[in-house]
Amino acid sequence: MMAHMLNHWTLIFLLFNSFFTLAVELGNLSGSSLNTLFSATIDHNIDDEYKSTDIVNSYILAESVPVKDNIPYGSMLGYRFKPNMSAEFTHSYQIIIYLSASLCQLPVNWNTSISNNGLTLYYTFNETIANNTDFKNMEKVDFQGGYASAIAETEIISTDSDYMLYLMIQPQQCNNCTAEDIWVYEFAASQRKVMFLYDTEPRISVLDVDYEAAIFQTGDIPFGQNSSYSLYLFKDEYPIPIGLNQSWCAISENQQYDKKISVNESLVSSLKNAFVVSDLDIAKTYTGVLVITNDIIPYGGGIFEPFVFTMSKTRSCKLAYGLEFCDEVAYAVPISESYLYGKESWSEFVSSYDNYSESLYQPFEYALQQVACDTELDARYSPIRTCNDCKYSYKQWLCAVTIPRCVSSLNSGVFNLNYTAEQGRNEYIAEHIKPPLPYSEILPCLNVCQAIVRDCPADFGFGCPKTPELVQLSYGDQELLKGNSDADDTDDDESNAIAELVRETLSDGSIQTYRLCNYLGVSNIYTSSSSAEATSSAST
Repeated sequence: MMAHMLNHWTLIFLLFNSFFTLAVELGNLSGSSLNTLFSATIDHNIDDEYKSTDIVNSYILAESVPVKDNIPYGSMLGYRFKPNMSAEFTHSYQIIIYLSASLCQLPVNWNTSISNNGLTLYYTFNETIANNTDFKNMEKVDFQGGYASAIAETEIISTDSDYMLYLMIQPQQCNNCTAEDIWVYEFAASQRKVMFLYDTEPRISVLDVDYEAAIFQTGDIPFGQNSSYSLYLFKDEYPIPIGLNQSWCAISENQQYDKKISVNESLVSSLKNAFVVSDLDIAKTYTGVLVITNDIIPYGGGIFEPFVFTMSKTRSCKLAYGLEFCDEVAYAVPISESYLYGKESWSEFVSSYDNYSESLYQPFEYALQQVACDTELDARYSPIRTCNDCKYSYKQWLCAVTIPRCVSSLNSGVFNLNYTAEQGRNEYIAEHIKPPLPYSEILPCLNVCQAIVRDCPADFGFGCPKTPELVQLSYGDQELLKGNSDADDTDDDESNAIAELVRETLSDGSIQTYRLCNYLGVSNIYTSSSSAEATSSAST
């Protein structure tokens, strides 16, 4: 018999497959049968008369039906699960049972700042081992961060044999615990599905923030008819404790969230898998966690790894997104005097940037029309690049240099360019936007410039700065990190990629994380990870 911790890809497949399969099964039930099933599972606390420390005669778990139970310190609770031996449920040579649990509540005096929950699940197919409570010869999994999962396996010796999986839950040794300390959990066993999921990937990232809103981008979320997603946002006054940050039960039942956003296809479709959350508080730190819930059955679900972000500390920057021309812009830009003081709407504010960029694009487009783009291959300016490649790269470069990415001066790093009020990288910003507050600019990435040299005809004469001294005047690049003592270099592949975050050690010993440069264009980036002023790994 072997036990395996479930990796997150296996869990995701099993969970979504589970919801679909169970939905089909429920659809085949009559109304009375369905009501009976729901009434049995909605109130799935085990009555005290069925609780037993005699594991051989303990409560029998039903297939894919979680139980909600509680256990005081110094006691042990036993359960049994009888596998279905039909070909639909078993392989030709082994029985596989998926075990998963979600911890809803820790003892009142338990230290929630540690991941260990002080609770262990033991299991075995051997009746003698179970009857003797021989823990040393049982498989086990500890609850960590409010979650536990494993796969119980045994070989099929004979289809006529009477197999039973015996399970025991017991608190671990604790010097300061008493019988008043109680753990509350939900627990399930299934041959078909994983009822509780914890995925080590957030599946949602923060593209950028301003002082009152944040823009999020979703990863590969398989929206389905039988499951729904919700994003919970918790303020730093009500953080998710480390001891329960992997628990679907604890988070879905938590009522101290600041925002709960239903994440669906219609929400993310208009902004290319992104969406905006408004009415957030200036300078506040938030913890976000994506939760998946089954819409067909009233139990079971999963959560994705929580992430942290901090709102801007000043009103100097405002998010711009959904632009018609610079349609890949989705970040904070220097706020205008007119918008800050209520003299123009947000749409007018962001359109002024977009219209200016588009007006500068027209001369380039006219020049490109003189190039033989659609002629035979031998006569083209490049055997591997096209005029469409050139148009795309030039547009991204133009948008990046005319619509600067803005960050509060209180959150800027050594490679960000600082401006005082009413200053900007070009005359349009200084004369028309008229930023009323000091701000810092996250310079465009050097490879956004290099893309137009690579993709456009050499006759255009495009060129990019070569030396670090010239680069840092207009662009950001990883080469600038070399030999700079103020920035912490790292060997991590993601952190070394263009446009990734830079960690800087401040004079007080704290770590500030900031973005090295701003990229635009899918073809011009090395990774797809994104972060705002703070991430799950570091915060400003």
